[in-house]
Amino acid sequence: MIIVGAGSSGKETLGMMILQSIPFDEIVFFDDNYKGSNLIFGKYQVITDVNKMESYINEYADFCIAVGNPRIREKLYSKMILWGGKAKNIISPSSYCISTISENGTIIQPGVSISYDFQSGKSCIIHSNSVIGHKVIIGDFVNISPLVSIVGPLSIGDYSYVGAGSVILPNIKIGKNVYISAGSVIEKDVADFETIHRK
Repeated sequence: MIIVGAGSSGKETLGMMILQSIPFDEIVFFDDNYKGSNLIFGKYQVITDVNKMESYINEYADFCIAVGNPRIREKLYSKMILWGGKAKNIISPSSYCISTISENGTIIQPGVSISYDFQSGKSCIIHSNSVIGHKVIIGDFVNISPLVSIVGPLSIGDYSYVGAGSVILPNIKIGKNVYISAGSVIEKDVADFETIHRK
């Protein structure tokens, strides 16, 4: 399994994989901007050379993108697919989900609760202890921060970011490239590219 991104999000994703008893020799990081040690926690290899990763992915194709910025995540996702990678979900065993999540590189952290008829686009990150109600649809490369409450049904567009502790009420449409600051309460539709500041 390849974790793309060796920063904080990558290390958090590694932690979930360790809890699922994935052997350490089956996990590598890829980060061509990484400046630290070539081993994370003393034993998980970091590949920084693009040519080496292209060779590696021919043998071990499964990957997820553990990078916070959605535009960078999209570029890395496209690059990995182009090289022959296969996006795989990483879902914490301590999350609760009664929906079937398409295999698309989504990361679901510990304590997340997801109700029925949930749909996730490509390479989304849903952070710890968020609650997602029924019939919620989120687009590609969306970030849901910790402790968010999303009361379905509703939809959230591609590349949108929902800040920590926010609440989104039902029957709302959140556009693409929306930024919702931490602690916001969303009671009406939000247009594409809109920024919502906590009141």
